[in-house]
Amino acid sequence: MVRVLLSWFPNIPWDRQPLSAIRDLCDPYLNLFRNIIPSVFDTLDVSPLLAFAVLETLGSILNNSR
Repeated sequence: MVRVLLSWFPNIPWDRQPLSAIRDLCDPYLNLFRNIIPSVFDTLDVSPLLAFAVLETLGSILNNSR
């Protein structure tokens, strides 16, 4: 969630810690969905919505299997 919120600010220094650690942890997962869903109007990235939905679904499945 932090990665998505910080992406709204274009002047964030992503090369500094702890932001680079957040980017390095989150971007591989988000890139899976960025390759599936293109940006809307070339500016709005809606892929995190699908990424959160998949995480929520997997969490529900794992909770129900206990």
